[in-house]
Amino acid sequence: MSAVDFRDNLLGISWVDSGWVPILNPGNVLDYFSERSNPFYDRTCNNEVVKMQRLTLEHLNQMVGVEYILLHAQEPILYIIRKQQRQSPTQVIPLADYYIIAGVVYQAPDLGTVISSRVLSAVHGIQSAFDEAMSYCRYHPSKGYWWHFKDQEERGMLIIVS
Repeated sequence: MSAVDFRDNLLGISWVDSGWVPILNPGNVLDYFSERSNPFYDRTCNNEVVKMQRLTLEHLNQMVGVEYILLHAQEPILYIIRKQQRQSPTQVIPLADYYIIAGVVYQAPDLGTVISSRVLSAVHGIQSAFDEAMSYCRYHPSKGYWWHFKDQEERGMLIIVS
């Protein structure tokens, strides 16, 4: 797996800076998210340019490139940060969402990842059911196929399918 693939798929990790947790609020949550030790934060984003030039976040609307915004806040426990690619002052493409619950940052899975996981779980269940059903199926050239269940063996019963 390349470094780019690893950076794009951070679904299995979380990050927290416990010093910030008691003071998190909508006014400082983007500063918290931009901490150097946060693996989810891209240091080449427009937010860094705005911070270095000591501009306000309103200047992000006039820039083109990757930026982070506070999408939703439910104080004091939940904040949602969106990473987006700004094309123009009115057009953005969402790249990823991150949620902060009680100060712990997680990457939200995209729809494709969620569907893939659900389909994989369903297929695994179906495969297990087929494997178990096949364990009861028997074949003999003179008798053909039949089902052989262990509890029927005790009662002396067999089901023959022709």
